[in-house]
Amino acid sequence: MEFHIDRNTFLEGIQKTLGIVERKTTIPILNNILLRTEDNQIKIVATDREISLISRYDARIAVPGDITLSVKKLHEMIRETQGETIYFSKNDQHQVTMTCNKAIYRIPGMPADEYPQVVEVEDIPLYRVSGAVLTDLIRKTSFAVSTDEIRMNLNGIFMETVGLGDSSRLQMVATDGHRLAMARGPAGSAGGLELEKGVIIPRKGLWEVRKIADNEAEVAIGFDHGMFIMKTKNITVKVSMIDAEYPDYRRVIPVEKGTALQFGRDKVLHALRRMSVISSDRYSGVIITLGNKLMVLNSNNPDVGEANEEIDVDYAGEEMVVSYNVNYLIDAIAAVDEEEVSFEINLGMKPGVVRGMGNEDYLCIVMPLKL
Repeated sequence: MEFHIDRNTFLEGIQKTLGIVERKTTIPILNNILLRTEDNQIKIVATDREISLISRYDARIAVPGDITLSVKKLHEMIRETQGETIYFSKNDQHQVTMTCNKAIYRIPGMPADEYPQVVEVEDIPLYRVSGAVLTDLIRKTSFAVSTDEIRMNLNGIFMETVGLGDSSRLQMVATDGHRLAMARGPAGSAGGLELEKGVIIPRKGLWEVRKIADNEAEVAIGFDHGMFIMKTKNITVKVSMIDAEYPDYRRVIPVEKGTALQFGRDKVLHALRRMSVISSDRYSGVIITLGNKLMVLNSNNPDVGEANEEIDVDYAGEEMVVSYNVNYLIDAIAAVDEEEVSFEINLGMKPGVVRGMGNEDYLCIVMPLKL
């Protein structure tokens, strides 16, 4: 095996695998990635058995072959080299020599036939979606995904399509039982995609999808035998979906309108972050008191101290006092793109609802804390 490849191209390809390769595994070869020559290209494969990535990059192939190498060490070596081109070769003992300018690395590899087989997906329907839309939907919902491994059906984002034909929308929902985030956007040619029952895509897989889709004007998505597939020009990502039934999230969305507040996104966001300085794992609440044209924020932590802040708001009703997890409010408001935020507050233990003013495509529901 012998080839030359652009150093920056090779580094980019290796970096895309870092979030997938297992750092702690009882199967040593899962710490590796597979490199294989194929049609004047280098094929890079990474998998943790739940998520797989296959990418291809142009290279000058002198001798075909394949090898698996530690991705962590390979990444560090390429990152620290200086030069335009990397020369890569492998001998019969599976030892690799990598040269860039005057730097020479020699590292041991493992045979490619020991690597788990990652099958490429062909002949399945694919639907074109804006990379920006897909990235935005994940950004606006992923913070609400549950980390409780016991509730597997909440460990991912629920994706479905709503509407029909040209008016079809791609929708994502996430909840951890204390909050719920929902966002929708144009489906593009995925308008032909029908997900009546929806699918659940795990958190880690969506992070990898987001990183790759973020740099693409358009991506293709599809589904095959319990796998979510996303393709770009030179990259294929496969994610094993969660085989479970998602709860009926629509029952959580309040039907009755609460007391609606309108305020500047950045002003309140910065105020809440100042409140969060006082918070800890034990004390994470912020008390909101509404009075005559005033919203008072208070965070009190016996282990740290107390913080108070007053914000002018357009409110003229009776005094209201509610409490929420300050970090949940920060996440919900940070996901709003609009300059003005609408926040519906309900008394008792009824949830609050965060939206962007004039935007019906995003909402976040946050359950209150007991005062």
